[in-house]
Amino acid sequence: MEQEIADSLQTRWLRFLAGEGEHWKVPSPTTLRFDLEEWWKQQVKAAQDLDA
Repeated sequence: MEQEIADSLQTRWLRFLAGEGEHWKVPSPTTLRFDLEEWWKQQVKAAQDLDA
């Protein structure tokens, strides 16, 4: 039954996209509110400090 529901939703989604064509566009993602690279470096450093 779950597969039937998933298949039905997929079919509806594809019909929607086919009907909308160029009128429907995926919204672009917003930028992060913080520097992900700097955050990642801090996380790695904290993990290394724990291992030391």
